[in-house]
Amino acid sequence: MGNTNDLRVVKTKQLLKETLLSLLEKIEFEEITIKKLTERAQINRSTFYAHFYDKFDLLEKTINDELVSFVEEVAPKSEEELTLTDIPNPFYLRATQYIYQHGEFFKLMMGENGIPSFQQRFLKIIEKYMTEHLGKFHPDPQRMEIPKELFIYYVAHGYVGVISYWLESGMKYSPEYMAEKLSIMTIDGPFSVAGLK
Repeated sequence: MGNTNDLRVVKTKQLLKETLLSLLEKIEFEEITIKKLTERAQINRSTFYAHFYDKFDLLEKTINDELVSFVEEVAPKSEEELTLTDIPNPFYLRATQYIYQHGEFFKLMMGENGIPSFQQRFLKIIEKYMTEHLGKFHPDPQRMEIPKELFIYYVAHGYVGVISYWLESGMKYSPEYMAEKLSIMTIDGPFSVAGLK
C-alpha cells in the first residue's frame, strides 16, 4: 500500500511539473496561477498544496530536478575524459545529446520568455565544471597568462551562448556537430575555427 501511495505522489508531482511546462509554452510564468495549474492538471488545490508550497516552489523543483539529471548524465566518467585530445570532448558530446533529448525544456527555460534564473544556474554548472577540472587541462593554473576566472567565464558564457543560439535556431545542427565545433572553439579558439588565424 505504501508503494502505491508513493507512486501516486510521484505521478502527481510529475503531472504538475509537466503542466507547468505546458503552460509556459503559451504564457509567461508571471501569468500562471495555481487555478490555471490545477484546472489544466485536473486536480484540486489541496492536492497541489500537499506537494508544493506555491508556483515558485514548483518551478524551483522542476528546474532543480532537470539540472541534477543533466549533471549526473554528463559528468566525466573517467580521468581520461579530462584530456583535450578527444574531438568532440566527451563532456560536450554528452551535454549536447542531453540538451537535444530534452530540447523542449531547455527552449522554454532559455528562450525569449524563459526563466532568467535557469540560465544563471546552467552557467554556474559549466563554471563549476571548468573550475574543478582546470588543473587537468593546465599543469599550473596559477601561472596562466590571464586570470583563471576570466578564462572560466569566457568559456562558460561562450558555451551557454552557443547553446542558446542552437536552441533558438530549432537545433538545426546535430548534437554531434555542436559538440565537435564547441570542442574545437574551446581548445583552439573561435578565430582559429573561423580560419582567421
